[in-house]
Amino acid sequence: LFLFFLCCDSQAVIEPTTSGYTCSLNQTTSPCQTYVYYRAVAPDFLDLASVGDLFSVSRLMISNPSNISSPSSPLVPFQSLFVPIQCSCNRINSSMSISYAGLNYTIKAGNTFYLVSTNQFQNLTIFQSVEVVNPSLVPT
Repeated sequence: LFLFFLCCDSQAVIEPTTSGYTCSLNQTTSPCQTYVYYRAVAPDFLDLASVGDLFSVSRLMISNPSNISSPSSPLVPFQSLFVPIQCSCNRINSSMSISYAGLNYTIKAGNTFYLVSTNQFQNLTIFQSVEVVNPSLVPT
């Protein structure tokens, strides 16, 4: 499963669709570094290692901007975290390019695009957008 998070140039006023923010492949703002706000949740995401694995970043990359003194410190439920991601403009098909941060996630049995986008990724993306970048994947 390939996930993406809606990202856009903060100076441009672009309305998102359920597919995401459209972009031009030649935009000078691509790629961009940004942060997502994520909350530590039980049972799977109460340590920086599991959150880091989810977003493919190191514990230190989360602990520093989140003002956590030690990357090995346990987290408390709903603790605020700032997780760095990189967005870029990506071609979806011959007529559409959208801006997103591509993350790899292995979907588990019984999961749906909706459950992954709302539970593991806490509504940082919507299931329709996940479907757009995974046109041949059918969760089981």
